[in-house]
Amino acid sequence: MSAYEENLADGLILRAVRDEQDVERYAAFNAAVFDAASGITSAHLLHHHPEIGYDDFLLVEDEHTDEVVSTVCLIPWHCRYEDIVLDVAMLEMVATHPQYRHRGLIRAQVNRLHQMVTERRFDLSIIEGIPYYYRQYGYTYAIDHRASDSLPVWRIPNWCNGEACPYRMRQATPADAPVLTRFYQESMAAVQFHALRSLEYWRFLLQSAKYPTRVVEDRRNGCAVGYVCTTKLANRGIRVAENWITNHDAGMAVLQQLKAESSGEIQLGWPQTSTLVQNGRSLGSVSLPVYQWLLHIPDVVRLLSKIGSVLERRVAASVFAGLTADVCINLFREAFVLRFEKGRLLGVESAGFVDASMGAEGGDICIPPEAFVRLLFGYRSLDEMRDAWPDIVVKPERRHLVDVLFPKMTSYLCMPYMYCGPVTGSTAQS
Repeated sequence: MSAYEENLADGLILRAVRDEQDVERYAAFNAAVFDAASGITSAHLLHHHPEIGYDDFLLVEDEHTDEVVSTVCLIPWHCRYEDIVLDVAMLEMVATHPQYRHRGLIRAQVNRLHQMVTERRFDLSIIEGIPYYYRQYGYTYAIDHRASDSLPVWRIPNWCNGEACPYRMRQATPADAPVLTRFYQESMAAVQFHALRSLEYWRFLLQSAKYPTRVVEDRRNGCAVGYVCTTKLANRGIRVAENWITNHDAGMAVLQQLKAESSGEIQLGWPQTSTLVQNGRSLGSVSLPVYQWLLHIPDVVRLLSKIGSVLERRVAASVFAGLTADVCINLFREAFVLRFEKGRLLGVESAGFVDASMGAEGGDICIPPEAFVRLLFGYRSLDEMRDAWPDIVVKPERRHLVDVLFPKMTSYLCMPYMYCGPVTGSTAQS
């Protein structure tokens, strides 16, 4: 257990959760600031998440009153960037008592969390949060978040084969974790950047988080053919938070059954490669406005080095096969050099500050850090970003190589962790 403790101003102490009494106080505080589900989520993450420990949850305590007045936490994830597994730290449970706001308590905790990210060599930190707010901590909008299509239920036809629908949905149980693990892997096979989800994590979602998951079965043989995770919308519609259905007919049957549960719209969560999204689009669904995840790269050199084999493979599959060159990526305040020899990435180095002013060499590409995050994760191409960042400058002779190294990618992050079950009783129930 960490002994980290920091004295802040006015008798406030920043430290990690130490014991079960702290867990209860942490949960009660988040329940009071947000809602009961947030309090239960705090306790269940600490009690049941397969990788979380006390050190991952930070709090600020007022020593005059012994009250918790602010919190943040770190939720560990693993994401796949093509065939490379990245360790990702999610910043969550960000809360401050109204009477203690505007004192820099979140900044102090985020600074400590970023130290933890560096010490534990996470490749990336991520958050879903208040619009604009987390930019001040170095986060950049980069990946679609909770993207979905809207399908009016009246567009869904009734089952018309003259017989009973051969597919049914039932509530998933922990015993379904193995098949759900396999289905999730299949659903993300075509997504180049996505969150991984282990068997242990599926069990956490089903047993502790009460994640609203239904298994889709073929009545004729009892075999599972997919799953859907659904929640109710305020307009009496339904949101399909995630899904994987293995065939078209089963997808249509699911839409027809969801139609019977809704009097408005059905929101079909991406990725766009999913069967339900494709079914919906054939029926006339439309894409809804998209929010984005916020990403922060703690160590550019380490991340570029870690995905080195991906960069090598992209080069090998292009007209630059066998490349021998130094490629300078200038983020204006700091530049980084990728050293290729005969198609192999020998290393990535920081070049420090490299002058990119008028007449200066600058580098092969000069790009603001926020734009580089989008480019690195394939969220946007250079051309798509130029309207927002006209200060992107690429040497003409390197333009094609930059496109080869950093192409657009298919990406989608579905990262559920919130408690979705009943909220009666103690917020710290286990």
